[in-house]
Amino acid sequence: MPDSIPTPSSSPSLPKVSSSPFQIPSSLAFGQQAPIWRERLERFTRPKFLVSAFLATSAFYCFVIGRDRYTSVSEFVIQQAIPLQGSSASVLAGAASAPQVLTSLVDGQYLQVYLESSDVKSRLFSDGKKLEQNYSKKFPDFWTGLSPKSSAPKQLEFYRKQLSVAPQPLSGSVILTTSGFTPEQAFNLNNDLLKQSRRFVNEVNQSINADQNLFAKKEVRLAEINIKAATRKLELFRERHGNLSVETEQATTSSFISGLESQLVELKVEEAALRRQYRDPNAPEVAFVADQVKELELQIRQERNRALSKNGRDLNALVLEEAGLISDVEYATTTLQSARLAADNSRRESQRQLKFVVVLSQPQLPVSPDQNWRWQAFLGSIGIVVVAWGVGGFLLSAMRRS
Repeated sequence: MPDSIPTPSSSPSLPKVSSSPFQIPSSLAFGQQAPIWRERLERFTRPKFLVSAFLATSAFYCFVIGRDRYTSVSEFVIQQAIPLQGSSASVLAGAASAPQVLTSLVDGQYLQVYLESSDVKSRLFSDGKKLEQNYSKKFPDFWTGLSPKSSAPKQLEFYRKQLSVAPQPLSGSVILTTSGFTPEQAFNLNNDLLKQSRRFVNEVNQSINADQNLFAKKEVRLAEINIKAATRKLELFRERHGNLSVETEQATTSSFISGLESQLVELKVEEAALRRQYRDPNAPEVAFVADQVKELELQIRQERNRALSKNGRDLNALVLEEAGLISDVEYATTTLQSARLAADNSRRESQRQLKFVVVLSQPQLPVSPDQNWRWQAFLGSIGIVVVAWGVGGFLLSAMRRS
């Protein structure tokens, strides 16, 4: 029996041929496309491409998108009406002395802190919503400006960025620079800060001088009260003792007792002479003189008791008390004279040390935008790239060595 011819169903399977000669198998196509995307991804993640993209973005923002900013500049100096001659080192210090330039520099540094404070910000922009409206973000630059409903610290930080107060060490002057998105904003802010500077210098300087004068006047009033009290005590003391000077009265009493003692000595001499003359000790002449001696001794004893005993006037203690009261009056008088002299000197020194803000250069309304910030921002981005490149290279080299 002849071999049977195999049927198509039993024929071996052959690979199917695509109807299109340009069609690539899916497995082969995926294998070829994967390296292309990987190569493109690697190209995009190369450091050179990232640096170029960063610098291009920075340049596009700084020179195309960034909003125009206007700058207004003024310069002033804090000056005294009369040159310094051992005067205070600053508006807020009253003891040390320094040259005029150092004094102006110190005052400028105090003023710098004050102008950047939240107090001045609140004075100039009492309404936070108005500040947000004046410096709100605008299309296409959504980077600079204030966001709606910003917090108080954010507003203060933004306000500080709009001004620059630079005291000059060599001349003692202060350069005030303000910026804004419009010429009017920069110009008005500079004028307002100049007014706040005058108010600060005048109020602080005058308040300190007023405090010094007030202290001096209080010392004068206190000295007047003390001298009145000391004088009144002395008057009351003398009224209690007959409106006489105890020291004078003591001197008079001592002189009187001394006179009596001199008479006593004379009478005793006379008595002794009479006793030698008369043999009878009870003779009238001797008795008369003896009685005078006894009376004089009794009188002297009484005067001494009256002047020195505690039951008497005790002139020694009264003299000491009166001397203390007189010393209090003299001390109070000297203190009053010194207080009046100090008050007069304080008044003159306060007038001599009055300080004023002398404007050397008035602010001007800007006529063209300030381009410095654009170059500064772009150069800053270049600096960031240089620093990042150097730090990254150092870290990579360190990692390879390890």
